[in-house]
Amino acid sequence: MKLVIPNNIFATLFVLSIDKNIFSEIIVKESSLISTEINNNENVIGLMPSFDLINNRDFFISSKLGLGFEGLISNTYIYYNENQEDISKLLLRGDISTNEVILSKILFQERYNIKPEIILDSKSKFSRDNNYILVGSENWTEDKFKVGTSFSEQLTDLMEFPYINFVFASQNENIVREFNSKFNQVLQLIINNLDEKLSKINFSNKFNDFLKENISAVYFDFTHIELEGLKELIQLAYFHQILDDIFDIKIV
Repeated sequence: MKLVIPNNIFATLFVLSIDKNIFSEIIVKESSLISTEINNNENVIGLMPSFDLINNRDFFISSKLGLGFEGLISNTYIYYNENQEDISKLLLRGDISTNEVILSKILFQERYNIKPEIILDSKSKFSRDNNYILVGSENWTEDKFKVGTSFSEQLTDLMEFPYINFVFASQNENIVREFNSKFNQVLQLIINNLDEKLSKINFSNKFNDFLKENISAVYFDFTHIELEGLKELIQLAYFHQILDDIFDIKIV
């Protein structure tokens, strides 16, 4: 069984906390490419963006593990140019996936009744002169997150469920069942010796302290609440006419 993960600190902490001998290979990919890896190999399980299920409805999803957030901590943050009176344009930047593309439209319409133009940012540098939705590790460089608005906090307020950002998925049901059998209480594994794990990742002390204070709002272990949160995401896209139908998720 091969594991494919996105290049973010939360997936990294998962890998640092488990027995790596469970997997024949661990591959790190951009979030947008993980579903392709799953499609190309029936021996793969991948931690993929939850909205990639829209185009991969035959994938089987782990009922035990994934990656979700609520509150101040998130893999994605919104940054506003405080000098602008309105938000006419939003730049998407970082490890962008279908989640940010779809949910940014829904979020600003629902929360603020506006429809900003959403553009993929191709520039090399982040600038405070723009409005951003920033995904992944760049949030932690220069402690940007301290002036950002948590994407997951906005979504959990909207849905009243945790925001399920990633799911463990495979085209092979047996692979998911085998994967489920290997893990129990993953968050506790991550919390154990967390300082030692963070020392291997090399982010700032401010971020390390922030993560430790908010680690309980990062969801690796799924219960019925997290699974309902995943279904709520799909329904949200349907109600906003992004989907033509609500489909059944193959949860194993």
